[in-house]
Amino acid sequence: GAACGVTVARMDRERRGRLRCLLAGAVFAVCMAGTTLPTPLYGLYQEKFGFSELTVTVVYAVYAFGVIGILLLAGNASDTVGRRPVLLWALGFAAASAVCFLCATGLGWLYAGRLLSGFSAGLCTGAATAYVMDLAPPGGEARATLVATAANMGGLGCGPLLAGVLAQYADRPLYLPFAVHLVLIAGSAAVLARLPETVADRG
Repeated sequence: GAACGVTVARMDRERRGRLRCLLAGAVFAVCMAGTTLPTPLYGLYQEKFGFSELTVTVVYAVYAFGVIGILLLAGNASDTVGRRPVLLWALGFAAASAVCFLCATGLGWLYAGRLLSGFSAGLCTGAATAYVMDLAPPGGEARATLVATAANMGGLGCGPLLAGVLAQYADRPLYLPFAVHLVLIAGSAAVLARLPETVADRG
């Protein structure tokens, strides 16, 4: 009886660990989707604001500067302050980026949105990968690695897919993708609030 109880308790812990690992992966995917969401929309922005192909390259460069800057300043912040606070900041930057695109009336908004998106990606990538690994049940490290990789790559791929489909078949193509992403970010923040912190000694 006692052995059976221990087995059931272990199985329950493993199920909870797998679910938490998947939920953290979903948060990771939502965050990364925001970084590629504008990609299929640049042609529409070019028509709207009348900028050149070179400007599109500069917009991409601004994103890269954001990623590099935040990695240099806070690349391992989640090891000190905890996974959840850093991921909440990443979601906050993603939301601010979406708002910039929603409010875009000129090129400056696109620069700001891409810079904030770079901040989000720089914070999220390391913290979310570590968080998924932390939440994995004992012996589930290989599966957690797969979840983290799938969330990262899947999120990057789903961003253009979501924006492209909405731009093709829905009204207001420069607004609806970012509104949908804001809803997903809000849901991710709610999920994150229910997941446990995995860094015990926080500064």
